[in-house]
Amino acid sequence: MAEPKLDPTIPPGLHLVSAFLSMEPTNTLLSLSRECGGGLVTEGVQRFIWDHCISNEAGEKGYGPYLRNFVKRLISEVESRNGSVLDELYEQCGYYMSSLKDDRLVKGSARVHKCISFLFPDDDLVFLGCEPPSCPKQSNLVVPLHCSLNMLEGDTGCSVWPSSLYLSEFILSFPDIFSNKSCFEVGSGVGLVGICLSRVKASQVILSDGDLSTLSNMKLNLKLNQLGAETDVLERFGEDPNTVKAEMCNKSKVKCFHLPWESATESELEEYLPDIILGADVIYDPSCLPHLLRVFVILLKQKKAYTQTWEESCEGRLQDAEHIDVNGASEGKSLFAHDIQCVTIQNGNRTDPCQVEELHGGSSVARLMKCPVAYIASVIRNIDTFNCFLKLAEEANLVIADITEALVPLNLLPYMQVVDTYLSNSPPRTPLRHSRKLTRITQNMVGKEQGEREVEVIHSWSAPRSLSTSLMYSFAQRDDMEVLDEPLYATFLKVSDVERPYREELLSKMESDGDKVVKEIIFAPGEKKYRFCKHMSKQRLPGLPSDLVKKGKHFILIRNPLDILPSFGKVVPPSFLDLGLAELVSIYNDLCQLGKRPPVIDATDLAQNPEATLHSLCEDLGIPFQDSMLRWEAGPKPIDGMWAPWWYKSVHKSTGFSSTRKYPEPFPHSHYDLLEQSLPLYNWLRRHVRQASTLLKTPLPPPDLPVPANKKLLAWVGDEILPRESAKVSVFDSVVQGGDSVWEGLRVYRGKIFKLEEHLDRLFDSAKALAFKNVPTREEVKEAIFRTLIRNGMFDNSHIRLSLTRGKKVTSGMSPAFNLYGCTLIVLPEWKPPVYDNTHGVTLVTATTRRNSPNIEGNNANADDAIMLDKDGFVSETNATNIFLVKKGRVLTPHADYCLPGITRATVMDLVVKEGLVLEERRISLSEFHTADEVWTTGTMGELTPAVKIDGREVGDGQVGPVTRRLQNAYKKLTEESGVPIPSYQEK
Repeated sequence: MAEPKLDPTIPPGLHLVSAFLSMEPTNTLLSLSRECGGGLVTEGVQRFIWDHCISNEAGEKGYGPYLRNFVKRLISEVESRNGSVLDELYEQCGYYMSSLKDDRLVKGSARVHKCISFLFPDDDLVFLGCEPPSCPKQSNLVVPLHCSLNMLEGDTGCSVWPSSLYLSEFILSFPDIFSNKSCFEVGSGVGLVGICLSRVKASQVILSDGDLSTLSNMKLNLKLNQLGAETDVLERFGEDPNTVKAEMCNKSKVKCFHLPWESATESELEEYLPDIILGADVIYDPSCLPHLLRVFVILLKQKKAYTQTWEESCEGRLQDAEHIDVNGASEGKSLFAHDIQCVTIQNGNRTDPCQVEELHGGSSVARLMKCPVAYIASVIRNIDTFNCFLKLAEEANLVIADITEALVPLNLLPYMQVVDTYLSNSPPRTPLRHSRKLTRITQNMVGKEQGEREVEVIHSWSAPRSLSTSLMYSFAQRDDMEVLDEPLYATFLKVSDVERPYREELLSKMESDGDKVVKEIIFAPGEKKYRFCKHMSKQRLPGLPSDLVKKGKHFILIRNPLDILPSFGKVVPPSFLDLGLAELVSIYNDLCQLGKRPPVIDATDLAQNPEATLHSLCEDLGIPFQDSMLRWEAGPKPIDGMWAPWWYKSVHKSTGFSSTRKYPEPFPHSHYDLLEQSLPLYNWLRRHVRQASTLLKTPLPPPDLPVPANKKLLAWVGDEILPRESAKVSVFDSVVQGGDSVWEGLRVYRGKIFKLEEHLDRLFDSAKALAFKNVPTREEVKEAIFRTLIRNGMFDNSHIRLSLTRGKKVTSGMSPAFNLYGCTLIVLPEWKPPVYDNTHGVTLVTATTRRNSPNIEGNNANADDAIMLDKDGFVSETNATNIFLVKKGRVLTPHADYCLPGITRATVMDLVVKEGLVLEERRISLSEFHTADEVWTTGTMGELTPAVKIDGREVGDGQVGPVTRRLQNAYKKLTEESGVPIPSYQEK
């Protein structure tokens, strides 16, 4: 099958070129290179890299040491997988090694040239409300930048700080927010955010930075992007401010300021009072935060005159409209025209009113739209610093809202994998994607009633008996929090007809109209900054207002059904509905669809380590942790629901989170069916529990797979195809009980399985020799193989581990009499090139032990494999392969008395004869292998692999010999011509 041609204008080629131009870390480039080649850096991918990255104008302008490192790593990647490296790459590597000296790395104030590419796929254009060709964002936005070397060598290795990239994506994803607005960036760095603001047609772009060298570089970057920069207004040198300002208004819309936070005066800043203030990575130094907050307070002041009417702001488009229908986005909800900003702008784009409402704080949109607002993107490297910022902001009467999940930007930088990597190389490590925050800052707005204001709602979703009440008591101890205990309980009882001893009293005293509960209770104004709502998942009923999920912050609390069911059953008989785990999965997925992926915490973690778990939860919610959350007074609480006497007896005895007891109580067998139904749902949610917080114990990081494409493979187990992480056998299976299994290795070439029938012959012979019962038929095994390969789309360069176990037992034990379920068939396919270096050869070492874990000795000796000897000291095979030698033109291999009669061994023996060579099968001493002219090994996974060194002695002249090459070519030709075709495969 011919290798598909890569196109630099579409993924994956576009992503690779974009990553190269932005000088992403080498690991990212290698990962993208593998994606281009379906898991390998093929010759076609190398040619693409040479043509579109290294040898063209981009490569000529590139930073030499960066290019040198990339080319070296690229060559190493190809060689490590036995591939052929382009001669041009070797030559370029040699040029870099000879011409670039170490002192070039540190000379002067060297800068690097990068191009950040924002990629707008067609589906993103639809999201933005654009239809080609009218949409101005049809083409990709490429931003050339000059950056200092620390952009390559900082804590992330990223092209520009991740928060600047995130803020830029936000601006380009929601252009209507910034269009025709005066925007002021505090700490502009390289100027990327300002360039994006100009792109979305902000009416004025004001960039500032406290570092003069950074300011100079920023102006250079503006010129690179055809944007002229104004003279710094804050360095007036005695000029008349009015004159300077008047001159500015007649020039470019992009201005640059020197703005040291600690010395900026109120009078200077009040001259500009923008519509929108922006900042990226400005929350980093606690000593600077008071000065930063002072700047925000000044810039966020309400404008002195705001006389523009609704009709004027919309240019008369909606003068006669009393309300605007939301086109079903809010399930029939309408917003009064004066409550949202003009929806239609000149280029015909539309902003989803639901998103505008979410962004600007819900019911107070009318007031907030007339006030300046700040958007701050941050990578939280130190949660204490961020908490300090939140505290100072509250003291300054500013409202901080985390909109990270509420308005998720489009993924316009898909080639920048670095934003998913860790902040540091040593534990504890936090992924950037978990630490990246987008916050909205506004002045505190007083509600309609005295002392009331708009509150931010925090929704807790859980199943019963999950420490949810303890968690509610924890949040109630905060000085900025009010709580609601299951506000939707009456609505649930009214709709579901579930019987409870307090049902009638509850319905008579508690609001049961779900619409009113959501609008008038959950999202009502309040006296404190936050409102914590404890919800049972089953209480989220169809027909409730969509704001319940769309607004506020959400998290999910889970607990193992093994722990829930015994205590639940003591009050009422539990059911699958009562457990609510299915609805928790649904809530998780619905929130993810909205771009509001919720944190998930486990009750076990909360009980065992409450402080660390609460720290992590508060960090995810964007609120400061308070020590008061760890303890409360015993006894009933005023916040308790009226059902407390039936359910809260044990929690009323508590004064904090208590550790779970060492040994649990027996599980009641009457709940076993419920456990079987609910446990997979709990385990699925458990996989989403955050484990990367710097305050929680750090687990081992997930290992890198040899071939990343295998992360999402499908395998056949028993009689079904399952995802990789679900492909498991029972603990009662014989392969677990006693390693009772037979297996074969199969290789796939160009839509055909090589030597399939021979491998199946041996598999069934092995199963018969071990007296397996109820073995699947040959056609059933073949059907399973074909179906699994087709589902994975694996038609070439792949390997199958085909296993057949004696099957599951009715009780543990070694007796085959317990195996009454039939055999278990496992088809495990993987993208896998040959495992040995078949081009340059491998190194062997002789094991001193006889058939007793010789592979360990081979590994310890830094050899690729170990030669095994039979009981009399003659060579039998290697640990994983059969073995051959050539001496004076004759080919020799050991008898199969003490080695596996391999299928590849037999195939190569046939090829030896067909090639007109002399074949001899006999007992061979180790010394004959030491003095051989050529040696090779054979196996399905490694094919025909030359050995160039044995026990430290070179084989022949230490190179791959002519007979070996001749047979390798014959074997390759045979694989191309023979094999069992995979149904439905068509060679392209």
